[in-house]
Amino acid sequence: MRREFRSTFRDSLTESERIVAGHWFAAHRADSLGEVSLDTSVAGGLGVHLKDTITWNVQGVLIPTVITSYREVKWQTFSPNFFAVFNPASLEKAPKQFVIQVRSRDATSIAHLQRDVVAKFPGVSSLDLTLIQKTVTNVLGKVTMAVRFLALISLALGIPVLFSAVAATRRERLREGVLLKTLGATRKQIGRIMLAEYLLLGTLGALTGVVLSTAAGWALMHWIFRFPFVPAFGPVSLVAGAMISLAVAIGLLTGRDVFAETPMAALRET
Repeated sequence: MRREFRSTFRDSLTESERIVAGHWFAAHRADSLGEVSLDTSVAGGLGVHLKDTITWNVQGVLIPTVITSYREVKWQTFSPNFFAVFNPASLEKAPKQFVIQVRSRDATSIAHLQRDVVAKFPGVSSLDLTLIQKTVTNVLGKVTMAVRFLALISLALGIPVLFSAVAATRRERLREGVLLKTLGATRKQIGRIMLAEYLLLGTLGALTGVVLSTAAGWALMHWIFRFPFVPAFGPVSLVAGAMISLAVAIGLLTGRDVFAETPMAALRET
């Protein structure tokens, strides 16, 4: 009563859908009810459950059906997807429209195909989805560029934050360096200690960022876009390595006073 539902009938699933609850159509039923499989979002909107009965108005003919399964459909694909899929016996006598999807090599082949289809079958409508696909690709490209720009901004803003964090502990580093010098440590030993410390801190920070970003990417692909997630190990490793190197460089740069500070001068300030 509220809307029309894009529907079809077939005896098998396609690559862009899968059953998440219930079972596919039975070979034979004891009653005269038809069977239907609904998209999960449609079933939630209608507030129906498995084994509920729905009566469909197919061009004036009332067709009662029972819900046998829910399907999860990948609407992002260009495959012919449908909200409701009936078993073939339910719509055997109903008027039908057949949809065929064909992939062509280039624009010339598409034009020749459309010309031949219209010439041989005047009643067949031919639609070119290339423009839609290009528009979607263009939009996704701009979104990707915006996300990368924001990522670069975040990385750039992290540099002064890292400088501030290291500078805040400058006095502690001086005291530690003076104590080590008093105990007989050489400049090389102090340098190794500082390198190990900042290397560990940089590694922990980079590892935390990699884990959080990978988890967020997986959740976005799995729950929003409904596509398999493939981690980009190469770029992630490069960014992590760059962040570790940056942390070590900033730490050693801000801690260079440790090498120049004498124990007596540090003790006077204390």
